[in-house]
Amino acid sequence: MVWSSCPIEEVPAEVLAEKPPAPRKRTLARKKYDYERHLARWGNHAEAAARTGVDERTARRWREEPKFQARCALALKFYREAIEEEAHRRATTPQVKPVWYRGRQVGHIQRFNDRLLLRLIARLPLPPEKD
Repeated sequence: MVWSSCPIEEVPAEVLAEKPPAPRKRTLARKKYDYERHLARWGNHAEAAARTGVDERTARRWREEPKFQARCALALKFYREAIEEEAHRRATTPQVKPVWYRGRQVGHIQRFNDRLLLRLIARLPLPPEKD
């Protein structure tokens, strides 16, 4: 018997005395989905397995399947793209710090992350040579 949208006073006592049903176990498909989601978030197979609640050997066995391996590669690609976007944002967007003098803000300093910008420039593909 299911009661919904009913005040607690109107629920029969025998229904309140019933033991709630046991929670359903996660299916294998759900575990694999959670593993992919954690892999895309953390970018590490060991971390994804731990957060999913499975052993690393189990996750390694799952990755032997071609379809699952392709989905894991896609999740890692998403992770790398997110890291690259964040690095680009940090390199190109200045960090603004206020300058205070005698309790009053008199200006601000903009600081760029030059080292990160130089590393990103070094990773760019070389332009084609002109003859």
